Amino acid sequence: RAGESKVDGRRERDRSVESARSRSDWVCLNVRLKMNPYLGAESLIKVGVEVVLESDSPDKTRGVVFEDDGTTGFFYARDHTKPEHLWVDALHIYDVEGVLDRDRPSKIKILWTRDFAAAALLVNQRPQAIFHFELCCGYAEDPFPDNCMAPGWTHAKLEPSLKSLFFPESE
Repeated sequence: RAGESKVDGRRERDRSVESARSRSDWVCLNVRLKMNPYLGAESLIKVGVEVVLESDSPDKTRGVVFEDDGTTGFFYARDHTKPEHLWVDALHIYDVEGVLDRDRPSKIKILWTRDFAAAALLVNQRPQAIFHFELCCGYAEDPFPDNCMAPGWTHAKLEPSLKSLFFPESE
């Protein structure tokens, strides 16, 4: 019969369980594809050598910048829709003197969620900071400095659960 499962004859709203299952598999796959992170920028750097790595959302309303000024590494968030507060937040990533393997190259990546609501900084595949633009929050292991650059922004500790913003299979 039409809509009846060949396996056991069960039905779901005029669909067989088999077709419902395959439909839900496609939905899950589609969600997973949509949620894979977008690579905004990447570079191989030497800690302590001045470098700036930038990435903006496709609509150019928000962006992030990683900067090593030779002494420290910082990750900045900017909101292009508010010229009076272009730089909305900053997070300290490292002091060059405190990086034990600074003589070796480090791979820097900036990842965005597929909806461009959040951006993450990875150093050697390890998340260091996340800016969530919709929540107006910067996350880092040590969320320093204490004060944010624009009103309404806050800082919080970078928790492992935040990885699921970029890698849903890690939940």
